[in-house]
This record gives sequence, structure tokens and C-alpha cells, in this order.
Amino acid sequence: MAANDDVILSEEEIDVVMFDSDAELSKSAGTGRKSRVSYADNSDSDFQGSGSKRTPAPSKRGGRGRGRGRGRGAATASTRKNVDANGEELPEPPKARRGRPPKPKPVDEDGNPIEKPKATRGRKKAVVKELSDNEDDFDDGVYGNPAKRTPKGKARQTTFDEIVIPTKEPTFDPVQVGELAERHPDTYWRELATDTDPDSSADLTGRIDFIDEDHPLELLPHSITDQMALTGMSLSPDGTLLATFGSSGHVHIWDTDTFECLTTLRDRSETNIDEFFVGQFTPNSEYLIVGGKLKDRKRWSEADEDNHIMPCPLKIFNVLTGDVVSRLEGHSEEILCVKSVVYKGENYYVTTSQDGYIRRWHMDSDWVVLLDSKEVTDGVTCMAFTVSFLPNTGNRYFMASTDDHVTLMDLETCLIVQRFDPIYSSYCDCGKFVELAEEPLYQARKPVIAEDEEEGAASSSHVVASSLLEPTGPFAYFVTRGVELLDAEDNTVSSRPNTCTLHRLVYPTEPNGSFELQEIRRYYHDDYLSNSWLIRLASNGRYILAPTLNGQVFVFSIATGQVTSVLRDHDTIEVRDCKFHPTKNLLFTCSDDGTVKAYRSIAKPKCLDASVEADVEMECATTVATSENERAQTSEFDSPQTATDSHFNGLKEGVESLAVRDLDSVVSDPPAAAVTVAVAEEDTKRDS
Repeated sequence: MAANDDVILSEEEIDVVMFDSDAELSKSAGTGRKSRVSYADNSDSDFQGSGSKRTPAPSKRGGRGRGRGRGRGAATASTRKNVDANGEELPEPPKARRGRPPKPKPVDEDGNPIEKPKATRGRKKAVVKELSDNEDDFDDGVYGNPAKRTPKGKARQTTFDEIVIPTKEPTFDPVQVGELAERHPDTYWRELATDTDPDSSADLTGRIDFIDEDHPLELLPHSITDQMALTGMSLSPDGTLLATFGSSGHVHIWDTDTFECLTTLRDRSETNIDEFFVGQFTPNSEYLIVGGKLKDRKRWSEADEDNHIMPCPLKIFNVLTGDVVSRLEGHSEEILCVKSVVYKGENYYVTTSQDGYIRRWHMDSDWVVLLDSKEVTDGVTCMAFTVSFLPNTGNRYFMASTDDHVTLMDLETCLIVQRFDPIYSSYCDCGKFVELAEEPLYQARKPVIAEDEEEGAASSSHVVASSLLEPTGPFAYFVTRGVELLDAEDNTVSSRPNTCTLHRLVYPTEPNGSFELQEIRRYYHDDYLSNSWLIRLASNGRYILAPTLNGQVFVFSIATGQVTSVLRDHDTIEVRDCKFHPTKNLLFTCSDDGTVKAYRSIAKPKCLDASVEADVEMECATTVATSENERAQTSEFDSPQTATDSHFNGLKEGVESLAVRDLDSVVSDPPAAAVTVAVAEEDTKRDS
């Protein structure tokens, strides 16, 4: 046979095993059976004579070979016929079903198939029985008949009378708040100066009332220092103890009479780095709660350029033993303020943190055991700084300095009552309620510089004052300070001047009414630079003490806005806190330079007007002449000392008679000053 002759194979020579189903395929694979396909010799193939390599015959329809029993080789199923032994065609077998075999159809006892109802897609349609025209045949479904359905169309509108509005307790009810204030008087916010004569400030008893040219502050010689920066102070309720907090992790307790360090508190069990910012004595001064920053000793933070900040706890120290008796966990960052308050006979701590949360701690009667803790629901605040409780509300409501504004909050429900508009461009880090000794003058928002003053010496006193706005209800005065955004060019100068602001918070007169925060005036000076965080104000009701970032403390008159004094005894670094002593003539300031300065107010002798001095001299001369005539008529055996005493008594009577006269030209109580000067001169003469 020639190599190029076509080889014609008969059907008997083709042995093709076809797989009719996946089950047969898997069965053959398991038993090791293999399909055999006869190959045809291709004379045109390049592998002629190789014998070991043969190409299969081409598929008629380009099938997929033997895959899954559907492939067709050279001889397909369509070319073969199923015949029996006699050559008769057999009926075609049923096609194999892929996948699972079909389930047998259900049949009854006689073998008849049972027909199932056709399934419906989606929600099953409701079959409603047709109702007769007779209304007696209708019922509401209790006895089997379906209820009458509302026809499709417009739904029936609900009237306002049918709407039930749930009752909600008002956030601020003036009647309830008034009753609460009567049952639980609140004195936490009171810092009013005592009503005393201005000259009495020269004594060491009684708190400081006046700070001006006639009553300057004198620096006392003492040594209250720490190794590192001092960021806060706290006075005991009776004023005998002064606690200082700083970056060294120590709390020093000082005697306010001798300025000696009585004890030092430190958590000796703490393995990480403690920094204390704030603190508060308990009412009996037995315990001291402090807060601040806790840093990881073994981990560094590139973002903060400092040790990594850990969750910061509150620590309660026993002042006598120095032990930490309790730790309050809850804040994740620095604690910036802590206040102790009594509300409805229960003890609470209120704390703020740089993590943006304000937390209420319910304490037991000993101020040590924690009963429960709850966060004020906010979700917006990024940084919370200070809190101050509203006057005459029973310590239920407080104002918090948050971000660039202030927020009114409810201590009982831990909810926000009202959020006010921003006050400063960066953030407001201090706010406190004060009781004023004098009514302030209203100032327009934009300051006006007087024409007769130099532009470089402008201050808040150079404004055009007008009448105060009339409040619509009860009100309280509120003082704030804040930080402005820095200049975009070099980020060293604030975009707006630093100021302190006096507000008036007007209470609502109806339940659920809105509070109104009115701006009365702003206090500023060209040299007042306070664009630094964590600086606190102080006030005695007559003045505002405003620390700066360059070691100065400005004293603003609340009534007029004038700068009455500037303290410059700290180094050129931030002054953090100021404290008026509640009962003594003392004022404390602390700074990042690690020192505390103590001041007292002194009174200078007052100078009399020229016309007043002339009247005093004339009256004194007349009184002396009269006394001389009377002395001449007395016994000639009077001793010189007796004569001198008579002269002194006559001079004193003359001056006292002058004090009775109504002198319109006298500015500030000159008769008392005249008595002081005349008596001093007479004492000098008697000594000589």
C-alpha cells in the first residue's frame, strides 16, 4: 500500500467508547478504564514512519473531544444507527441528564401520578371570597368570612387631633430651677470682693479689693519654687494651704502664712512619667484630686516630639500620708480641668480633657469611692478646657469652654442645652462666672482709638461708651479669654489682637426657652500678648487678671476697661494661673519659670487739693489761737506737757469740725486724709 493512499476504515475497525453521562465517566475513571480511539495514518504528516505518534481524525463539527461525554470523534453518533441483531433500527435511548438524577414523581396507591399545584413567584396572592350584596352576610372575619377591604386609592389623612406627641421634660424650666436654687443654694461661683473702705486694703486682713495707683501691689519676699514649670495652683477652702502642680510630677503643699513647704505628694508606684496640670481640694481638705498628663517612659511620639501620651487617670492623694487612695480611669488624653461640686446633696467631680470629652464622676460621701461615671453626650467637641457653674441654678447647669466657643450643659442629664457662636478664631480656653462690684460700661465690638492718644498706646479704655442693653430676664456675667489664629506668613503673630471678653448670659423666662449670650465689652492692650493655651483668668469682681506669654500679668478694670496695673516679676515666659486669696490680702501667680509670686495690696497717702489744704491751714490756725487764749486763762502752774496736750486737743477738734463741712471740691474723702496728716504733724512737733 502506498504511503499516500487513503486508508478507509470500516465501522468495525473503529472502537470508540462513548460516555453517555457524568456518572459513567466518573465510574470509568474509578475503575481505570480508558477509551480507545483509532487513529488514521496521515500520509502528509511530517511524522511519517514514526509510528509512535499519530494524529486523531478531525472532528466533523469541531467538538471538544471526549470531554464530559459530549465530544464527537471521526465517527459521530449521528452517523451510527442503533440496530438489533436482525438489522432493525432501535428507538433512540433517552438523552442523559446532567447533574443529579430526577426525583421520582409521586403516585397514589393505584400508581397514578399526583399533580402538584404550580408554584408562584414572589408574594402569594391573597384570595378574597366574593361577598354577596346582602350586608348581613358580611362579618369582620371572626366567623370565617374575610373582612371588608379598603379599596385602593388615596390613604386617609391623619388629623392633628389624632397625633400623640410624647411629653418631654424641658431642658430649662425657670420655675423648677428657682425652686432648686432655694433648696440648694450655690456659692461655688461667688468671688465678690468685700465691701470695705479703700484704705482698709493696707491691712493684712481682708481680701484684695482695689488695684490701682493708690493701691499698688507689693511683691512679698519668699521662695515658692519647683524644679520644672508650674502649670496650676489650688487653694484649700479655708485658705490655709496652697497646692502647686507642675511638669515634675510633684505636688507641693505650702503654708499661706509662712510660705513654707509642708509636704510633697508623688505617686511612687507609677512607672511612667507623670505631669500634673490641675487639682482640687475636697471640702474638708483631707484629700486632693489631681490630673494632667501621663507619658510612656519607653515610647516616643514623633508627632508630639515628646513621649507617647497614655490614657490619663485622675489621682486622689491623702494630704496627710501622701498615698494615692484612688485612681479614676476614663480620659484618653491630658486632663485640663477638675471641679468638685455638690448637687442635690450628692458629690461630683467634673473634668475636661484634650480628648474632647467632659466627664461627670459621681462620688461617695468621702469623695474617694467612685459610684458611677458618665460622659456628656457631645460628639462634636475636639478640646474641652474649663467649666464654670451658672449662678442661682442649684449647681445643675455649667458653662464649658470648648474649641472656639462656649457650651451650656446639664449636669443631671449629661446633655448639651445650648451651643453658642464662636468667640475667638482659634479656641476659647478659659471662662468663668463672676459677680461684679460695679456695673460695666457697654462697648461696641470695634474699638475706637481716641484722637488725643498715640496709636501705639491704644488700650481698651479708649472706646466710646454707651448705655447698657436692657436684659429681658435674669442674667449673670461671664468672662472669657481665648487664642487667635496665627498670621499665615510666618505663624508668629496672631491674626487678631488678643482680648478678654465680658459677656452677659440672659436666662430664658419660659420653659425650653433659649439663653442669650450678649457681649458687653472686650479688654485689650497693644502689649497684651496672650496667644498661648492653658492660661487662666482671675477676678475679684472689680478687676480681671489676665496673664500673658511673656511673663506679664495685666490688670483690667471691669467697669471701665482701663489697665490699672501690670505685673512684670516673672521671666519672659508664660504665666499660667492667678489666684486671689479668699480671706487674706494676698494674690498668687505661677509661671513656666517654676516660681510662684505672692503680692499684697498697699495704700499710699493721698495728696490734698490746694484749696482744701488752704482751708485746713486756716481752720487749724484759728483753732490753735483759740486754744492759746483758753490756756492763758487757766492756772499759771500748768506744766509744759499739759500745755502741749491742750494745744494738740484743740488742733484735733479743729480738724474734726472741718470734716463736718460739705466740701464739694473734695474728690475722695479729704477730711479723713486731713486728719491723718494733721495728727502726724502734731506728733512730730510733740516728739521734738
